Amino acid sequence: MSGTASADLSFMTSSTLLRSEAFNIAGFPDLAVNTAVDLGVLTTNQAGIVTFTYLGEESGYTNSLNLPASGLSLFESNPVGTSISALVNSIGAISFKFAGIVSPTNASVTNGGIWSSNTSIGLIGKNMSVLGNTYDYVIGYNDRAGSAMLGDWDGFAIGVNFVTSVPEPET
Repeated sequence: MSGTASADLSFMTSSTLLRSEAFNIAGFPDLAVNTAVDLGVLTTNQAGIVTFTYLGEESGYTNSLNLPASGLSLFESNPVGTSISALVNSIGAISFKFAGIVSPTNASVTNGGIWSSNTSIGLIGKNMSVLGNTYDYVIGYNDRAGSAMLGDWDGFAIGVNFVTSVPEPET
């Protein structure tokens, strides 16, 4: 799915950190140690359809992206390029959650939830082309909950596109 940036979808930065590990997923440019990453929340100011596309991972854990309202999920076992979509009916933070089994504990972060430098959503790129497709935003999950601050945000990478709902024509 290709797209141009949606003015109705935003990444609201809550803080900025430096990577303590390199971001390295096939098909992406490498992002070195000490490069900045914005942490934050994906929000929308209008109803529409949001599509999440699995773009890859570099993780020894079992991570996923979950859409609580629909019960749909993306897993590391899905082929790269697998997408799920959801209707967004309200403005504000889009409802999704990254989760992982991080030995010996479970880790998760909900979009719009409490942020931790150890478990968080990071902005990888905006209007970014990956594997031949362009995404409004590419976000990554940092799955290092409970450990020393080790951050690369390549535990699970997702491309996000948003399409505004088109109202039905009046009769």
